[in-house]
Amino acid sequence: MPFDVAKWNGKWKHCGRSDNYQQIMEKLGVPAEAIQKFQENEMSMDVSLSGKELTVKVDFLGKTLVNTNTLGVEGVEEGFTGKKTQSIWTMEGDCLVATYPNFDGNGLVVAQKRHFVDDNKIRIDMKAGDLEGWVEHIRC
Repeated sequence: MPFDVAKWNGKWKHCGRSDNYQQIMEKLGVPAEAIQKFQENEMSMDVSLSGKELTVKVDFLGKTLVNTNTLGVEGVEEGFTGKKTQSIWTMEGDCLVATYPNFDGNGLVVAQKRHFVDDNKIRIDMKAGDLEGWVEHIRC
């Protein structure tokens, strides 16, 4: 069964992570205070899939970010820091996968593989270069 995009809609909060999660986030250039805010605050997701066009709208700490990508086609998305990064989103079985072939502009390959643990928990397996870890979110 493919990843159920509609089930991703709603409010989510951090509920668990791998031991090296902070190290992965630092490798991605995320400052420690931003990692802490991410772990303590809810985010609202509004996601839709129309044909192969995936739109992800995230509301977090009073800021809204909207990115639209065509599945299987390289596109560009903007992060909360304003940085734009090339990405490729695909469906792989019951997972929604985002790959960033040159995340930092210096060849760092990053991949995020999302899947539902159950209706109220989502897990994101992450790989940033040679580091692998995960983070989980629960529905609020």
